[in-house]
Amino acid sequence: PRIVNLLRENGMDDTLVLVGGIVPQEDIATLKEKGVSEIFLPGTSTEDIVKFINANVRTEN
Repeated sequence: PRIVNLLRENGMDDTLVLVGGIVPQEDIATLKEKGVSEIFLPGTSTEDIVKFINANVRTEN
């Protein structure tokens, strides 16, 4: 995806890229291979999304 390429070009390749909504099953693997961190399909709970973010975001102290 273009956004992933732009993030990489600007040294921001450690940014989580999340996708949500209706995504064809056949596109999911390709999106992840191209740098999408996770895809949340309709019906995914907010709790699950927050858990993913908390488990995968890095904080700087």
